[in-house]
Amino acid sequence: MKVVSITTAFPRNENDVLIPWIIKLINLLKDKNVETEIFTSSYCGRKNEISNNIHVFRFRYFLKKWEKLSHDMSVPEKLKSNKLYFFVLPFFMIFGMISARKFAKNNDFDLIHVHFPFPLALFGIAMKRVSKKPLIMTCHGSEVNMAKKNPVFRRIFKWMLGFADFVTVNSTFMKNEVEKITLDKNIEIIPMGSGIGEISEKSVKKERKTKTNLLFVGRLIEVKGTKYLIEAVKLLEAEKFELHIAGDGSERENLEKIAPPNVIFHGYQTGKNLEELYRNADIFILPSIVDDAGYTEGLGTVLLEAADFSIPLIGTNVGGIPDIIKDGETGILVPQKDPEAISEAVKRLVENSQLCENLVENARKHLEKSFSWESITEKFFEIYVSLTK
Repeated sequence: MKVVSITTAFPRNENDVLIPWIIKLINLLKDKNVETEIFTSSYCGRKNEISNNIHVFRFRYFLKKWEKLSHDMSVPEKLKSNKLYFFVLPFFMIFGMISARKFAKNNDFDLIHVHFPFPLALFGIAMKRVSKKPLIMTCHGSEVNMAKKNPVFRRIFKWMLGFADFVTVNSTFMKNEVEKITLDKNIEIIPMGSGIGEISEKSVKKERKTKTNLLFVGRLIEVKGTKYLIEAVKLLEAEKFELHIAGDGSERENLEKIAPPNVIFHGYQTGKNLEELYRNADIFILPSIVDDAGYTEGLGTVLLEAADFSIPLIGTNVGGIPDIIKDGETGILVPQKDPEAISEAVKRLVENSQLCENLVENARKHLEKSFSWESITEKFFEIYVSLTK
């Protein structure tokens, strides 16, 4: 079986860790004789290539210096960072659809799989119309968030979903949100697992330290709620706690201005450097919020990574986070935008080692049961087979 996966971006080199969960899925599907090709946008004139043993087709859409709408950050973030990219966006869409039609005419495949279908579903629809092949759409969160608050986007998204033969989402929250847009679809929850790889038990053992290390991993943007985490750290004893922040983004400069000395910014981290931060962490915190535009966390895969490293979890009760954190069972849930609640949760874990052990054990069991790559791969494979019979 040959599948075309349509994505906003794809890694440009081995250190460019974009969409690791999609790459993981593609590699695991190979064991089931599913061959996947990627259809994505170019970056500064980058041409077609073979990356990670995957054929990658990249369509050109503008002058090289302006082909930066994707890859460095999400498209909504890029548009927010520089309004001139709104001029580039129509070219991205038009040339993407033209290239998708040409790709469908010149290539043989059995199925089209669109990730982040708003607006990439347009490319999948163009391919479907030419090839007459089935189309599956997978919502990861950002596209649903965009459609929620804007009635025009909502109608367009509903129209796009109408072309899908099957729709998957990554959390219970996202399923509920998509069902508000359309009920006329098969919608299945298939979360994406951790993209960081297998972790050995030996590698996650912690040494005793004089300070408790708190860890946040993610983009430094409003929806992640990092400023509330920093405010929470200010409520803790500075000599006993350190907050390590791994990530970069538009909010970094503002966050650094309000951060006390025991908050350490590591920037964007990957590979061994990121693994080392996880190994040294005592508590992992994801303080995501519902931002002013209505955006929120689709799932929170960094929580899965932290659970892989046997780190106790604290997260806010928004979006898809409760699918991972069952309060008092697999972690601690706190209200959004509440620094005091975060600091109290931290102190609760520090003061109760048995609670930490129970939460870690339960989280690992929950991870194996509901977020294992074996289960995820099998579910997608079953859908692929059902659509191509």
